[in-house]
Amino acid sequence: MATDHLTPAEGRSPDDPPGPSLSIGELAARSGVAATTLRSWEQRFGFPAPVRTTGGQRRYDAADVARVRRVNRARESGLTLGAAIEVADMAGHEGHRSLFADLRSSHPHVDPINVSIRVMKALTWSIEDECLAHATRPQLFGCFQDRRSFRLAGRRWRELARSASSATVFSDFPETDPGATPAHVALPQDSPMLNEWFLVCADRQMSVVLSAWEPPRTDSGAPRRFEALLSLEPRVVWDAVGFCHDTAARLGLPPVAAPSPVVLVDTEEDPRRSASLLRRFATYADS
Repeated sequence: MATDHLTPAEGRSPDDPPGPSLSIGELAARSGVAATTLRSWEQRFGFPAPVRTTGGQRRYDAADVARVRRVNRARESGLTLGAAIEVADMAGHEGHRSLFADLRSSHPHVDPINVSIRVMKALTWSIEDECLAHATRPQLFGCFQDRRSFRLAGRRWRELARSASSATVFSDFPETDPGATPAHVALPQDSPMLNEWFLVCADRQMSVVLSAWEPPRTDSGAPRRFEALLSLEPRVVWDAVGFCHDTAARLGLPPVAAPSPVVLVDTEEDPRRSASLLRRFATYADS
C-alpha cells in the first residue's frame, strides 16, 4: 500500500512532533500537481522537501502548497524546472512581492497605462459595479495602500462581500483577521504591496483584474499618478487569483477554496461585459 496517500492522522506515531501534516496526495490535490510529478521533482531537485514521520511517510505544510503553485506557474510560462524552482525560491516571503510585478513579468503583452487618481477611482468603481451587477458568487481581492483608504471604501466593500463567495483585502492592518467582513490580511511594513492598488474579481460571468502601483513623485505637490494593468483575460485573472491566495495564506489567512483554473481559463471573454464596463467607466470619469 502507498503510505504517502494516508490521511494526516494515519501513518503518524504519537512520538512524532507536531508540524507538517499534509500527505503527498493532499499536496497534489491542493496544488494541482500530480503526486508522481512531485516525487520526480523531489528526486531531481530536492523540491518540495518533505518532513518524514517516524514511519517514513512524507509530510508537508500549507506553505508548500503555495511554493508548488509558484513553480508550476513559472513552468507554464516557459521556464525549465530548475529555473522555475529558483524563481519560486527568490520570491522570498509572501507579502514581499507585488501583484503588479508578478503580472507584468508573466503577461508582458498586457501593456501598462499611466493614469491619474481620478481615472483609478473611476476604473475601480466601474469594476465593483460590474461585479455586483453581473458576477454570480465571485471571489474578490482588494489591496489598499493604507487603512484610511480602506475605511473610505469600507461600506462599499461590505456590500460586495455579502454577494461574494469570499472577499479579502490587504493593507497595513494591525493583524490578519479572517473573521472581518471582508477578511483582513495584514501586510508587513516593508511590503511593496503597500504601494499597490488592486482589485480582482474572479467569476465565470465576470472576471477582471486591475493592478497598479504609484511611482514616487519628484514634486510633493504634483498630482498622484499610477501605472496600471487592466485585463479581462481569464488566464491573467487566474494568475492574479493564485497570487492573492498564496499571499493571504502566507500571512495567516485560513485557506479559501480557489475557483478551478478550468472554470476561469476556459471561460471566453464576453464582449458585452467589456462594453458594459466601458459605459460605467465613461459615466464615472465624466462625473
